[in-house]
Formats: sequence, C-alpha cells, structure tokens
Amino acid sequence: MAQDSDSDEPLPSGSGDVTKDCPESELDDWNDALQKWKSNLSQRPKQMSQLVRRGIPEALRGEVWQLLAVCRDEQGLMDTYRILVDKESGCEKMIKRDINRTFPGHDYFRNIEGQESLYRLCKAYSIFDEEIGYCQGLSFVAAALLLHMSEEEAFALLVKIMHDYGLRTLFRCGFEELYLRFYQLERLMEDQMPDLFSHFQEIGVETHMFASQWFLTLFTAKFPLHVVFYILDIFLLDGLETIFKVAIALLSLSKRELNGLDFEGVLKHFRVQLPKKYRSDEGAKLLLKTAVAVKVKKLPKFEKEYQLLKEESRQMEDPVDRLSRENKRLVESNMRLEQENDDLAHELVTSKIHLRKELDFAEDRADTLNKELLAANTSLIELEDEKKRLQDEVSQLKEICRRELERAEHEISRNSSIISDYKQICSQLSTRLEKEQQESKESLSKIFSAIKECERCCLLFKDENVSQVNGGDEIDENGEVTKAENRRIRELELELARTKLALVEAECKNQTLFHHITSAQAEAQAPKNTWFSKTLTSIREATKKELNRESNKKEVNKDKLNSIRRESN
Repeated sequence: MAQDSDSDEPLPSGSGDVTKDCPESELDDWNDALQKWKSNLSQRPKQMSQLVRRGIPEALRGEVWQLLAVCRDEQGLMDTYRILVDKESGCEKMIKRDINRTFPGHDYFRNIEGQESLYRLCKAYSIFDEEIGYCQGLSFVAAALLLHMSEEEAFALLVKIMHDYGLRTLFRCGFEELYLRFYQLERLMEDQMPDLFSHFQEIGVETHMFASQWFLTLFTAKFPLHVVFYILDIFLLDGLETIFKVAIALLSLSKRELNGLDFEGVLKHFRVQLPKKYRSDEGAKLLLKTAVAVKVKKLPKFEKEYQLLKEESRQMEDPVDRLSRENKRLVESNMRLEQENDDLAHELVTSKIHLRKELDFAEDRADTLNKELLAANTSLIELEDEKKRLQDEVSQLKEICRRELERAEHEISRNSSIISDYKQICSQLSTRLEKEQQESKESLSKIFSAIKECERCCLLFKDENVSQVNGGDEIDENGEVTKAENRRIRELELELARTKLALVEAECKNQTLFHHITSAQAEAQAPKNTWFSKTLTSIREATKKELNRESNKKEVNKDKLNSIRRESN
C-alpha cells in the first residue's frame, strides 16, 4: 500500500473494492423507509436524508438512486432509449475513443460486453440531447450508473442528472456556467481557507486546473469507486451544491500538504496523491463526514458577485479587448482540455503497459503450463507402456497358471484312474484270497475227515494234541487254522496294501514334480523380471529336494514290499 502511494502513477479510474457488508439493524431501517416511500412516491420519508448521508447499502443503491431522482419505472425514457440505441450519432468516433479510457480499473469495462453497453448508453444520450451531444467526462458518470442498473434505467437516471440536477448547464455556451462554479469555489476557499487561497495565488494555481474534472464528472474519474458512490449518494439527495462541499472537504483535508508544495507539486498532488488517500473505506467516510459539515450558504451571494463583475468588465473593456479576452479564455480552455486529454492518454498508455505486463505474465504462465502438460503427457505415455508391459506379463502368468491347472487336472484325473485301478486290484486280490482260504478250509476238512476215518491217525492226533500240516499251520481238533495265524495273515495283507498304495502315491508325486521342473525350465528360458526368475529358482530347488526325498521313500517302500512278499511266501 505504501509503495503504491509513493508511485507517480495515478490511480486507474474505476478501481477500488466496494464493500457489500451492512449491519442488519441498518438494513431494517432501510427496509422500513423504503416501504413507506414506495407506498407514496411523492413524499420522501423524513429519515431518508439521514440514512443516505450514512451511505446507501450497495445492494440497494440502484433502487434508491432511481427513487431519489424520481425516475423509478420511467417507462417513457426507457422506451425512448430502446429507439435511440439503434440510431446513428455524429459523436460515435469520439465516444469510441473514450470508451477504453473509462474505468480501466474495473473488470466489467475491460471486456467487450461492458464496453458495448457503455458505448450504446453514451450514443443514445448524444442523440437525445443534440445541444450537448457528447462531452468528455460524460462516460464516467454513465459507467458509474451501469454498475448498478440496466442500460434503460441508467439512461433514464442520466437524463435526470443532466437536466433536473443541472449538470448539462456546465457544458453549455462554451462552459460559461462552469466558470461561474469556479468563481464560487474560489470565494469559498478565500472565505474558509484563506491561507491555502493565498498560497495558490502566489504559485499561480487556478481553480480550473484541478476542479474542472470534479465538476464535469462528479468526481467519478480518478477516485476509488466507494468514494464515487458515496458522493453520488449525497449528490442525488442534495443536488449540485454537493460538488462544492466535497471539493472544500478535499482541500481542507489536504491543506497541510498543499501549502508546502510548488506549482508542479500541487498539480501532481491533485492528479496522483489525492485520490490515493481515500482508497480505504474509513478515509472515504471521513471525507463524506467532512463534506456534509461544510457550509455553502453563500453560493447565491457569490453568484451575484460573479454576474456583477462580469457585467462591469463587459462595460469597461474595449470590444477588441473583450474579444482578446474571450480568445485567451478559449485558448486556455483548449489548453486545459488538451491537458486533460494528455492525462487520459497517459492513463491509457499506463493501462496498456499494465495489461501488456499481465499478458506477458499470462503467456509465461501458459508456456510453463504447456511444459508441465508435455512432461505429464510423457509420463503418461511411459505409464501406459509400463501398464501394457505389466498386462502382458499378467496375461503370460495367467496362461502359465491355466496350463498348470490343466496339467494338474490331468494328473488328478490320471491319479484317480490309477487309484481306481489299484482299488479294483486290491478287491480282486481280496476276493482271490478269500477264495483260496475257502479252498484251504475245504482241503483241511477233507484231511480231517480222512484222519477220523483212520483209527491209527486219530490215536496219533490225540497223543500229539496238535499236528503241523500244510507247511506248519496250527490246526485244532476240528481242522480250523488258529486265530493267531489268521491275525498274522490279515496284518501282512494290510501291510502289503499300504505299501502298494504308498508306492503308487510316490509314483504320482514324482510325475507331478517332474512336470513342475519341466514347466519351470521352459518358462525360465523366456525373458522375465527379477522376481519371476527368483521364484523359478526357488521352485526348482524345492522340486529337487522333494524329488530326492520321494526317491528315498520309494526305495524304502520297495525294500519293505519285497520283505513282506518274502515273508508272505
């Protein structure tokens, strides 16, 4: 903020933030006052003056301005605008030249929509008021109105300000009325601030050098928007004398600085430093509070003095001198207007430089974002390639798993077939064993029958109590094999069956491990990542260990099977 204040660049017109905050109690007061006013538009509520001097809430400004100017729902002027907006004006070139220089600090008037709206409004008024047409400064007032209402409503209010509030008289007859206002302001300065008035006379600063823009634009140029809107609030309430009050307030609040400056310093202060002093809302409220307290009751008296002086001067001076004076005045007026034009041109150049800087920054930012986007695209392409590679690996692993699953299912099916065959063989062996046992029993029965028929054999059998027949089997008196021998036979049969089953399972497991080793070797020949290679290596080592272990089991089972077979035989 301090850096901006020290800058030699003037504050862009249309800049400044306007607060929309308003206490709820104040909104209630406004609501009550507006309800009364709307019920009877011809009678302004008594509390309205006090409320307006405190500042109209931003949300209500457009409506209250129209009520103060008595142009709310002015359908006649609105219909006139709709007709005039499509007509051509002789001031179009001048209007287009000023549009870009009006409120360059506001976003709305930096885009095409705002500029077109302002152009149409100024053109319509130039056609409506042919005597005035279009004058520099009029676009600033129109722009302030457009920020609060539609084009039709702004046109109606602009007509009221120009005609009913007397602003258009300042532009008539070679600005004759404007010079009256300058004289009145000088006399107010002399009456209320004699030291500052004397200082300005000493250094040659005349009123029109700093006050012309104040009167012609209603302070809408240069000053921050919240100050502009506060001034318009009071102007629409009290009329043209508001300009004098605000002007005296500005001079009194800057009197100390102005008394210490020379001619160039004073003009620079009015052009640059003075508007910047009121960028804060507190500063604006101090200015308006000071302005409301200013007394301007002597304005009619000063107006009479000016008319008398002018008449005396007209009577005393020679016609040639009068023409010379008029010519000098016109030259000075032309120089003043040229100076204002130069100021506006300087402001335009400054705005263009600022916009160029913003554009360069935006282009640099765009280049940076493009580079970041390119890098992001490159990374995205790499990630897509990596994703594709991983998808290929996943597909390969799925294919491997599918083949392994098919092999496992095939092995399970084959093993199931083997087990089924083995069970069938065991069943046949059991049947055969039972058959042989039955045949053995029948043979023994025949032998016992023959023994019983032979008395000698019976006596011998009784003496011996037991006989060894059929390879040493014990047989009781009835020719049956003893229970111990039967139990031994069953144990040998079960042991033989378990050994055969273990042998078959070992064969199956060996075949499965062999398939795993073959698959792992085949897959290891294809290019894979490190993890997959390590996995194959660990599978291969585990498979070798398992194969060795099963081979040892197989040998042990073979030896046991041979020993059981020998024992059974």
